Amino acid sequence: MIKLVIILSIVAVLAVVGYFLLQRPVVSEEDFTTIYTSLDPEQNPLLDPNNISVNSRGLDVVFKSIARYKISAVILSKKRYVSDWTSIISPLDYALGWGDVAKPENLEHIEVRQTMRWYRYKFDNECAITQQYISAHSSNHHIIPANNNIRKAVLSAKKNDAIVLEGYLVNVSGKYKGGNVTWRSSETRTDTGNGSCEIMYVTSVKLDTNIYR
Repeated sequence: MIKLVIILSIVAVLAVVGYFLLQRPVVSEEDFTTIYTSLDPEQNPLLDPNNISVNSRGLDVVFKSIARYKISAVILSKKRYVSDWTSIISPLDYALGWGDVAKPENLEHIEVRQTMRWYRYKFDNECAITQQYISAHSSNHHIIPANNNIRKAVLSAKKNDAIVLEGYLVNVSGKYKGGNVTWRSSETRTDTGNGSCEIMYVTSVKLDTNIYR
Protein backbone atom coordinates (compact mmCIF):
# COMPACT_ATOMS: atom_id res chain seq x y z
CA MET A 1 0.00 0.00 0.00
CA ILE A 2 2.82 2.41 0.91
CA LYS A 3 4.60 1.62 -2.37
CA LEU A 4 1.39 2.36 -4.31
CA VAL A 5 1.02 5.71 -2.58
CA ILE A 6 4.63 6.60 -3.37
CA ILE A 7 4.21 5.61 -7.01
CA LEU A 8 0.98 7.64 -7.34
CA SER A 9 2.68 10.63 -5.71
CA ILE A 10 5.58 10.41 -8.16
CA VAL A 11 3.17 10.16 -11.09
CA ALA A 12 1.25 13.20 -9.84
CA VAL A 13 4.44 15.25 -9.46
CA LEU A 14 5.62 14.25 -12.96
CA ALA A 15 2.21 15.18 -14.37
CA VAL A 16 2.38 18.64 -12.79
CA VAL A 17 5.96 19.18 -13.98
CA GLY A 18 5.01 18.01 -17.46
CA TYR A 19 2.05 20.39 -17.57
CA PHE A 20 4.17 23.41 -16.68
CA LEU A 21 6.86 22.40 -19.18
CA LEU A 22 4.20 22.27 -21.90
CA GLN A 23 3.18 25.84 -21.03
CA ARG A 24 6.68 27.16 -21.61
CA PRO A 25 7.33 28.79 -24.99
CA VAL A 26 10.05 27.45 -27.27
CA VAL A 27 12.93 29.84 -27.91
CA SER A 28 13.29 30.53 -31.64
CA GLU A 29 16.64 32.31 -31.36
CA GLU A 30 18.76 34.33 -28.97
CA ASP A 31 19.61 38.02 -29.19
CA PHE A 32 22.01 39.43 -26.60
CA THR A 33 21.51 43.08 -27.49
CA THR A 34 19.97 45.28 -24.80
CA ILE A 35 16.25 46.05 -24.97
CA TYR A 36 16.06 49.84 -25.17
CA THR A 37 12.75 51.25 -24.01
CA SER A 38 13.58 54.92 -24.59
CA LEU A 39 12.27 55.23 -28.16
CA ASP A 40 8.73 55.66 -29.45
CA PRO A 41 7.02 52.66 -31.11
CA GLU A 42 7.77 52.19 -34.81
CA GLN A 43 4.74 52.28 -37.08
CA ASN A 44 5.03 51.99 -40.86
CA PRO A 45 2.37 51.86 -43.57
CA LEU A 46 1.81 48.65 -45.52
CA LEU A 47 2.16 48.68 -49.29
CA ASP A 48 0.29 45.40 -49.56
CA PRO A 49 -2.02 44.89 -46.54
CA ASN A 50 -3.05 41.32 -45.89
CA ASN A 51 -6.09 39.78 -44.24
CA ILE A 52 -6.12 36.85 -41.82
CA SER A 53 -9.29 34.84 -41.27
CA VAL A 54 -10.11 33.18 -37.97
CA ASN A 55 -12.98 30.79 -37.25
CA SER A 56 -13.12 29.56 -33.66
CA ARG A 57 -15.78 28.90 -31.00
CA GLY A 58 -18.56 30.66 -32.83
CA LEU A 59 -16.33 33.55 -33.91
CA ASP A 60 -15.78 34.13 -37.63
CA VAL A 61 -13.67 37.26 -38.18
CA VAL A 62 -11.02 38.81 -40.40
CA PHE A 63 -7.96 40.69 -39.18
CA LYS A 64 -7.16 43.51 -41.60
CA SER A 65 -3.60 44.74 -41.14
CA ILE A 66 -3.31 48.52 -41.22
CA ALA A 67 0.35 49.10 -40.27
CA ARG A 68 3.57 47.31 -39.46
CA TYR A 69 4.30 47.88 -35.78
CA LYS A 70 7.17 47.36 -33.33
CA ILE A 71 7.34 48.46 -29.72
CA SER A 72 10.08 48.18 -27.09
CA ALA A 73 8.62 48.96 -23.69
CA VAL A 74 8.17 47.98 -20.07
CA ILE A 75 5.07 46.06 -19.05
CA LEU A 76 3.31 48.39 -16.61
CA SER A 77 0.51 45.88 -16.07
CA LYS A 78 -1.01 42.85 -17.76
CA LYS A 79 -4.55 41.52 -17.60
CA ARG A 80 -6.09 38.22 -18.74
CA TYR A 81 -9.53 38.14 -20.34
CA VAL A 82 -11.68 35.06 -20.83
CA SER A 83 -15.36 35.99 -20.92
CA ASP A 84 -16.18 37.84 -24.14
CA TRP A 85 -15.70 37.30 -27.87
CA THR A 86 -12.52 39.38 -27.98
CA SER A 87 -10.84 36.99 -25.53
CA ILE A 88 -11.14 34.19 -28.11
CA ILE A 89 -8.52 35.94 -30.24
CA SER A 90 -6.87 38.20 -27.63
CA PRO A 91 -6.32 36.49 -24.26
CA LEU A 92 -4.68 39.46 -22.57
CA ASP A 93 -3.87 43.15 -22.62
CA TYR A 94 -0.55 44.78 -21.87
CA ALA A 95 -0.34 48.31 -20.52
CA LEU A 96 3.02 49.36 -21.93
CA GLY A 97 5.25 52.31 -21.12
CA TRP A 98 8.28 53.70 -22.92
CA GLY A 99 10.54 56.73 -22.78
CA ASP A 100 10.80 58.25 -19.30
CA VAL A 101 7.72 56.29 -18.22
CA ALA A 102 9.84 53.12 -18.40
CA LYS A 103 12.55 54.46 -16.08
CA PRO A 104 12.57 52.76 -12.66
CA GLU A 105 12.74 56.08 -10.81
CA ASN A 106 9.43 57.07 -12.41
CA LEU A 107 7.75 53.66 -12.36
CA GLU A 108 7.77 53.59 -8.57
CA HIS A 109 5.51 56.64 -8.57
CA ILE A 110 3.00 55.39 -11.17
CA GLU A 111 0.16 52.96 -10.46
CA VAL A 112 -1.58 51.24 -13.37
CA ARG A 113 -4.82 49.25 -13.31
CA GLN A 114 -6.62 47.40 -16.10
CA THR A 115 -10.26 46.42 -16.40
CA MET A 116 -12.83 45.94 -19.14
CA ARG A 117 -10.10 46.25 -21.84
CA TRP A 118 -9.12 49.66 -20.53
CA TYR A 119 -6.16 50.88 -18.53
CA ARG A 120 -6.00 53.68 -16.02
CA TYR A 121 -3.08 55.20 -14.20
CA LYS A 122 -2.40 57.57 -11.36
CA PHE A 123 0.82 59.07 -10.08
CA ASP A 124 1.96 60.71 -6.89
CA ASN A 125 3.40 64.17 -6.28
CA GLU A 126 6.97 62.89 -6.38
CA CYS A 127 6.69 61.71 -9.99
CA ALA A 128 9.09 63.71 -12.18
CA ILE A 129 6.95 63.47 -15.33
CA THR A 130 3.60 65.02 -16.15
CA GLN A 131 0.20 63.53 -16.88
CA GLN A 132 0.52 64.65 -20.50
CA TYR A 133 3.86 62.88 -20.86
CA ILE A 134 2.58 59.65 -19.31
CA SER A 135 -0.46 59.71 -21.59
CA ALA A 136 1.72 60.11 -24.70
CA HIS A 137 4.24 57.45 -23.62
CA SER A 138 1.98 54.65 -22.45
CA SER A 139 -0.82 52.70 -24.03
CA ASN A 140 -3.06 49.69 -23.59
CA HIS A 141 -2.38 46.98 -26.17
CA HIS A 142 -4.84 44.22 -27.00
CA ILE A 143 -2.53 41.29 -27.80
CA ILE A 144 -3.49 38.84 -30.57
CA PRO A 145 -0.87 36.05 -30.67
CA ALA A 146 -0.03 34.80 -34.17
CA ASN A 147 0.42 31.22 -32.94
CA ASN A 148 0.47 29.09 -29.81
CA ASN A 149 4.17 29.68 -29.11
CA ILE A 150 3.62 33.44 -29.19
CA ARG A 151 0.62 32.95 -26.91
CA LYS A 152 2.75 31.09 -24.37
CA ALA A 153 5.43 33.77 -24.56
CA VAL A 154 3.11 36.74 -23.97
CA LEU A 155 1.35 34.92 -21.14
CA SER A 156 4.70 34.15 -19.49
CA ALA A 157 5.82 37.79 -19.41
CA LYS A 158 5.51 39.62 -16.10
CA LYS A 159 4.89 43.13 -14.85
CA ASN A 160 8.03 45.31 -15.11
CA ASP A 161 9.58 43.08 -17.79
CA ALA A 162 11.20 44.86 -20.70
CA ILE A 163 9.73 43.43 -23.89
CA VAL A 164 9.93 43.85 -27.65
CA LEU A 165 6.82 43.07 -29.68
CA GLU A 166 6.74 42.97 -33.48
CA GLY A 167 3.80 42.46 -35.78
CA TYR A 168 0.89 44.49 -37.12
CA LEU A 169 -1.84 46.81 -35.99
CA VAL A 170 -5.11 45.30 -37.14
CA ASN A 171 -8.81 46.00 -37.35
CA VAL A 172 -11.15 43.11 -36.66
CA SER A 173 -14.56 42.54 -38.23
CA GLY A 174 -16.92 39.63 -38.74
CA LYS A 175 -19.56 37.69 -36.84
CA TYR A 176 -19.92 36.11 -33.43
CA LYS A 177 -22.76 33.65 -32.99
CA GLY A 178 -24.62 35.27 -35.85
CA GLY A 179 -24.19 38.89 -34.77
CA ASN A 180 -21.90 41.47 -36.34
CA VAL A 181 -18.75 42.42 -34.40
CA THR A 182 -16.05 45.00 -35.01
CA TRP A 183 -12.90 46.03 -33.14
CA ARG A 184 -10.79 48.91 -34.39
CA SER A 185 -7.22 49.75 -33.45
CA SER A 186 -5.79 53.11 -32.61
CA GLU A 187 -3.24 54.36 -35.12
CA THR A 188 -1.63 57.03 -32.95
CA ARG A 189 -0.06 57.13 -29.49
CA THR A 190 -1.51 60.49 -28.53
CA ASP A 191 -5.23 59.71 -28.50
CA THR A 192 -7.23 59.01 -25.35
CA GLY A 193 -10.61 57.57 -24.44
CA ASN A 194 -12.70 55.10 -26.43
CA GLY A 195 -10.80 53.59 -29.37
CA SER A 196 -7.37 54.67 -28.12
CA CYS A 197 -6.02 51.15 -27.54
CA GLU A 198 -3.78 49.37 -30.03
CA ILE A 199 -4.92 45.99 -31.36
CA MET A 200 -1.69 44.16 -32.15
CA TYR A 201 -1.28 40.93 -34.07
CA VAL A 202 2.03 39.75 -32.58
CA THR A 203 4.44 37.71 -34.71
CA SER A 204 7.59 38.03 -32.57
CA VAL A 205 8.33 38.51 -28.88
CA LYS A 206 11.66 39.27 -27.22
CA LEU A 207 12.07 38.77 -23.47
CA ASP A 208 15.53 39.15 -21.98
CA THR A 209 17.77 37.48 -24.60
CA ASN A 210 15.11 35.10 -25.94
CA ILE A 211 13.12 35.63 -29.13
CA TYR A 212 9.89 33.70 -29.65
CA ARG A 213 8.14 33.31 -32.99
